[in-house]
Amino acid sequence: MINAYGLNGMGYEAIQLYHRMPAEMRNEKSHVCVLNACSHSGLVNECRSIFTTIPNKSNYIYTTIIDCLSRSFFFDEAMQLIEEFERHQPPYLPMYMSLLSGARNQNDVSLARQITERIKQLDHVSDDCLSSASVLFGNTLASSGDLEEASKLRLEMNQSGIGKKVGLSWTEVNGEIVEFRVKDRRHPRTKEIYDELHRIEKELIEHGHKFDASWITREMMPDETVASILNSHSERLALAYHFIQRPVPSHIQIVKNLRICGDCHGAIKLISKIRRCEILIRDANRIHHFSDGKCSCAALPLDNLYLRKPVYLQMQEELARTLTYDIYNFLSPHSRTNKYLGVSNDPTSGNIRSLGVFNVTVIVGGVQTTNIGFVDYKCFYLHEG
Repeated sequence: MINAYGLNGMGYEAIQLYHRMPAEMRNEKSHVCVLNACSHSGLVNECRSIFTTIPNKSNYIYTTIIDCLSRSFFFDEAMQLIEEFERHQPPYLPMYMSLLSGARNQNDVSLARQITERIKQLDHVSDDCLSSASVLFGNTLASSGDLEEASKLRLEMNQSGIGKKVGLSWTEVNGEIVEFRVKDRRHPRTKEIYDELHRIEKELIEHGHKFDASWITREMMPDETVASILNSHSERLALAYHFIQRPVPSHIQIVKNLRICGDCHGAIKLISKIRRCEILIRDANRIHHFSDGKCSCAALPLDNLYLRKPVYLQMQEELARTLTYDIYNFLSPHSRTNKYLGVSNDPTSGNIRSLGVFNVTVIVGGVQTTNIGFVDYKCFYLHEG
């Protein structure tokens, strides 16, 4: 149950259930599941706190907290834990893969290069793992704009026989399992599917979506556009197939063998609002519940999140005081009472335009203390205008 909470982005529920377990019932599996739940919900401080209470830390437990730290870009701390582990144990590849994945999300080419070279030095690395590492590094290069080196790396992979896993999506329509791959044209209703994708593209643009070229990891062909490449991802084809059904379903489920890319994630959030439907996608890492323009994963870490209506954030007081989000671009700078934790008693004074990842904590708006379950939380009211 803790694991299910984690996969569905319900980190606080996972932690609450974990703390309700008798201490003698907790084992390595329960530790890993709750740390993983923290990781998928961006609860870094909770992950640190639980980690320190675990008496016997296995390679799986170390890997899970390293994954959590890497997802929130605490790379130095993650590397320190790897060094700590390797003082007494041989290197463990999944720790480096977690770090490399975080570097890819941050487009940190230097770190991605360093970790990729380290992975190549490890003993007994399978071709599949080496392929995954090379793909992550190549994607980091491409996303940072270095398409030339990314192409060279892809050529080296092909020459050495290291293949890239093909992205696939599966969905069920009228009792039939249908498979799609990128740029797929095998389905008998292909023309209808691509016509629907064009309609969706127009709707996305009308509602302000900007197709993100940083998720294109190869050189574009002369007849291609950024939108045409991203729209041909397997999960979008599966989604369009549902929308040409009659009646159009209000609940759609898709399974994908790879992680969903950032542009698809943002687009599908908006599609769920435009088309007024619920979309559930199980990718390689977790389950995403898209509804009314939001996703259960909250797209952590937050990047350019625009607050268009009053928002309530519920968080542990300790987390509030160490949260590494810089809330910037204020209309009311006087709301910041100090660098550590700013609180304004005037609920109309705080207006936040955007959030970004940084190392300063400032909260604006009114504040009240409520008790939710097993721990005190602070509820911060962020008021626009």
